[in-house]
Amino acid sequence: MEYQIHGSTMQTLEVTLHPGDSVFSETGCLISMTPGMEMSTRAPGGLGGIIRRALSGNSLVLNYFHAPHNEEIVRFTTRMPGHIVAIALHQYGRVIVQRHAFLCAEASVDFGVEATLNIGRFLGGNGLIFTYLEGDGTGFISVDGEVVHQDLARGESILVHPGHIAAFTADIDYRVQRIQGISNMLFGNDGLYMIRLTGPGRLWLHSVTIHNLLHVLGEYGRVGRDG
Repeated sequence: MEYQIHGSTMQTLEVTLHPGDSVFSETGCLISMTPGMEMSTRAPGGLGGIIRRALSGNSLVLNYFHAPHNEEIVRFTTRMPGHIVAIALHQYGRVIVQRHAFLCAEASVDFGVEATLNIGRFLGGNGLIFTYLEGDGTGFISVDGEVVHQDLARGESILVHPGHIAAFTADIDYRVQRIQGISNMLFGNDGLYMIRLTGPGRLWLHSVTIHNLLHVLGEYGRVGRDG
């Protein structure tokens, strides 16, 4: 497999598959593919897998693309203006991917959905079901806006707004921390909780969140109706 990432503010991913290569993706992100590409839609894990993916906020099924005989090309796009990040999983191990951030991955990558009893994840707005990528291949995530990434040393922590988390390596400790101060909670307009992420590991952040974008667009919509 070879790939190229094109564009600036609304990036696309072009994947070249050699005979025998395969990739899989979330539904709804396909742009185009060459005529010789074989495409199939599957539900890994059966009904249980569908339910877990639904609870995690991802698509119920996955699309699979296979080059059976010749070199084939498939292209994907992001759902929001933003950037595509390639993650070499042999370098990072298991990577936890937040809802809607997964784009596609090589067939050698294990794409899983797991439940957690960490109630803090629920309070932080990221649910009790999460997805992960693991294996020897390359996974691709979609980051809304600009990519903000940081490597945390062992014991080093950072507080992050939950909506800005795209992905982080599994060794990072994830804990919810309530925003301090009544006035901050009531008038700060940033929610009630922050996420404390503690290293070691790497994290990838969205610079834009869908909720903030909808809020801004909603203001323009109200101005247009009032006018």
